[in-house]
Amino acid sequence: MSDHNSEKSNDDHVSNEATPTDLEADNRTGLKLDRQGLPLVPQPSDHPDDPLNFSRWFKVYIAVLISGLAFIAQAGAAFINPAFRLLAKDLDVTVVEASYCTTVFILFGGILSMFTIPFANVYGRRICYIAGTTVGAVGAFVSAAAPTYGGVITGRVLNGIGGSVPLGLGAATICDIFTQGERGTFLGLYTLAVTNGPHIAPIAGGYIAERLGWRWNFWIPGIIQAAMLVVLIFTLPETLFSRRDCSTLGTKTYAQKLLFHGKVLQRKIRPRDFGGSLRMAQYAAVLLPSIWFMTASTYGSAIFAVTGSYIGASVFDFDLEQTGLFMGVPLTVGCMIGEATAGWVSDWIINAYARRHNGYRKPEVRLYLLPLTTLLGIGTATFGYCIQSRKHWIYASVCMAISGLGSQVGTTMVYTYATDSYKPQSGEVGSVINLAKSIFTFNIGFYALPFSEAAGFDISFTTVAAINLALLLPLVGLLWKGEKIRKWQGTPKDHTDI
Repeated sequence: MSDHNSEKSNDDHVSNEATPTDLEADNRTGLKLDRQGLPLVPQPSDHPDDPLNFSRWFKVYIAVLISGLAFIAQAGAAFINPAFRLLAKDLDVTVVEASYCTTVFILFGGILSMFTIPFANVYGRRICYIAGTTVGAVGAFVSAAAPTYGGVITGRVLNGIGGSVPLGLGAATICDIFTQGERGTFLGLYTLAVTNGPHIAPIAGGYIAERLGWRWNFWIPGIIQAAMLVVLIFTLPETLFSRRDCSTLGTKTYAQKLLFHGKVLQRKIRPRDFGGSLRMAQYAAVLLPSIWFMTASTYGSAIFAVTGSYIGASVFDFDLEQTGLFMGVPLTVGCMIGEATAGWVSDWIINAYARRHNGYRKPEVRLYLLPLTTLLGIGTATFGYCIQSRKHWIYASVCMAISGLGSQVGTTMVYTYATDSYKPQSGEVGSVINLAKSIFTFNIGFYALPFSEAAGFDISFTTVAAINLALLLPLVGLLWKGEKIRKWQGTPKDHTDI
């Protein structure tokens, strides 16, 4: 049901205004409708274990839990950010080297998701979340206890490997349990957790480092991950489900759903499956949004993280607590405002489109949010000007919030559009998005401060903002011609049993 033609063939008999006669006709053909009288995409099976048939509250719980995992993974990466100077002094390294504690997490958090997805598509999502959370918690504890800089980095590598699971698999899980017309709201919740983890963490991280020492910036997220592991084991069901083969499946009790039964889908993991994420990158509806998003995540969030400690101390003379607040509060507020105008609005727009087009929810309609994403570049550029001209910190904070607003809208837009375009491949799509972001963001620690010190914050931040704004142009092209491009490129043949 993921391609245009199959959607339209099932939806053509649904009129623009659903009447009782229409509903009766749809009931006779077995087509299931939402509350607006529009066809559900994908169509749920009649099996009670189909995740699309879970109760509403249980679906919301799963979305909140997966979003929480992504949040703590991202927050665990950023708790240490305000304390780079303390860590550097204690371990006898430079502040730039201390910042690698964050960038190495970002790198491994992106790359490893590519290798997780093939297992998640056969053995299920649940076992991957449990294994990833276990490894992430162990990594946090290793960094907290390590006596050397190398030991801290080793723990961060493990932490990134564990964090790669919710960061790469979260969008696929949301798509497992929600149909297209309501997916934007919950993908918005998920992306809000992903983007705000690095923003909220420094607020607490500054206070923790000031009062307890920088090592507790690793102990605390590790303890939280360990607690969430217990919650996962006892409450997270499997969401991978094959509607093609469900007629032969029995019904499981809740306890049985929590046990590991081996393969969920009866197919082999082939070597080519590990290249599935890279193959999805050939599709314009995945590649172009991912390219823009990698700059959005880097220049609308990460750049403030890797420069915030320096700016807070040298420009505004902040202590650790004030630096944490400066790095976290504006971006958090901006992202929350941004999401208030993103996920549910995206759902409203695509459902309104469907009511006028025989129930067809065109993925490109998600791109109508594009104008709001320009605020990212505007906020980032003006932030650099405020720092260079030594404006009061409140001006820089407002600019950060504006950048965060545009970044959050764009993040939700990218995830919803790309997964709507290729739902059965949503695991690979999420992995491509996460991989592009991680590789690009990893490098920001190497050039953000040197570039700003050499050229000035106004020039450097305006330059990166211009890059982000320029990469919006291909997305404008997708808004115009994306549907034709998708039909020309065809639909992937993988995962026809999902």
